[in-house]
Amino acid sequence: MKNMFTSSKTVLYLCVMWLLAMGHLPAAFGQINYLGQEPPQNQAVLFAKGVVSTDAYEHSAPAFSPDGSRVLWTIMRSDYTGHLVEMTFAKGQWSKPAPPSFASTDADDYYPSFAADGQTLYFGSRRKLPNETDKNGKLRLWKVTRQGTGWTAPVPMDTTLWLFKENFGHSVAQSGNIYFSFPEEGGKMLDIAYAQKTKEGFAPPQRLSGGISTERYEDGPFIAPDESYLIFESDRPEGMEGSIDLYICFKQKSGEWSKPLNMGPEVNSKFTERFAKVSPDGKYLFFGSNRGGALADIYWISANVIDQLKKEWLKTQKR
Repeated sequence: MKNMFTSSKTVLYLCVMWLLAMGHLPAAFGQINYLGQEPPQNQAVLFAKGVVSTDAYEHSAPAFSPDGSRVLWTIMRSDYTGHLVEMTFAKGQWSKPAPPSFASTDADDYYPSFAADGQTLYFGSRRKLPNETDKNGKLRLWKVTRQGTGWTAPVPMDTTLWLFKENFGHSVAQSGNIYFSFPEEGGKMLDIAYAQKTKEGFAPPQRLSGGISTERYEDGPFIAPDESYLIFESDRPEGMEGSIDLYICFKQKSGEWSKPLNMGPEVNSKFTERFAKVSPDGKYLFFGSNRGGALADIYWISANVIDQLKKEWLKTQKR
C-alpha cells in the first residue's frame, strides 16, 4: 500500500512538471509562460521578435499579470498617439495581440502596470474627465479592475495625484505607494515623485530627492514590490557615450535612497534605454532600447543583474 501511494505521488509530480513545461498551468503553480521565449541569462536579448518587438514603436515594457494570464504593453503609432495592446493566455496558448476592452478610440493610453494582486491595472491616459474642456486632455493615471475574462470601465485615480501638471511613467509597490514621473514647469524636463497610500487615498506626492530628481531628465520609474530598489531612466552625464541609460538606487537603512548607479553594459548601450520593468516573479528585467534600429524594441535580461549591482553597492558601504 505504501509503495502504491509513493508511486501515485511520483506520477502526480511528473504530470505537474510536464504541464508546467508545456505551459498548461497558471503562474500560481510557479511559472509564467513568457510567450514561449527562451529565458535570457546575463546579457540583454531581444524579446518576442515579431510579436512584442515589431516594426512599431514599443513605448513601454510588457506588463505581465502575476498569474501569467495576460500581458499588456504600449505601442506608439506614426501620429505619436499611444495605444495599449493585450494578449491573454488560456489552454496553453497566447491569443493574438489586440486592444483591451477598455481601450480608448480617441485618446492616448500608455504605461500599463499591475497591482500586486493582479486584479487592478493602472495606466496613463489622456481621455477627458467629465468636467475637462482641454481638447488635448492631460496625461493622468487611471485604473481598471479584472471582471470575468475582461475589465471594468476605466476610472481616474485619486485627484491628489494631480498636484503636478501631469502623470507619466509610473510603478506601484506592494504597499500601494505609487512612483511616477511628471513634467517640470515649462514641460522641458521630467522628474520623479512618490505618493504614499493612505486609508483615504494618497498623501500629496513629493518630488524624490537624493540624486534621483535633478535638473536633467528622469522618467520611467520602476519600484521593487518591497520598495528596496528603484530603477529609472536618465540622460545624466555618466550615461554610456552620453546616452539615456537605466539607473538603479537602493533603499538605505536610514530610509534614504542611495546614489543612483548606472546599470552597466549588460543592460545599457550607447543607444537609448527606457521603460524598465521587472517581471512579477522577479526573474527578469524588461526594458526598451533602440540599439537595433531607429525605433525602440523590447529587451530582457536575468534579474540577477540587480543582485550583482546591489552586491557592488553594499561593498562601497563597508569601506
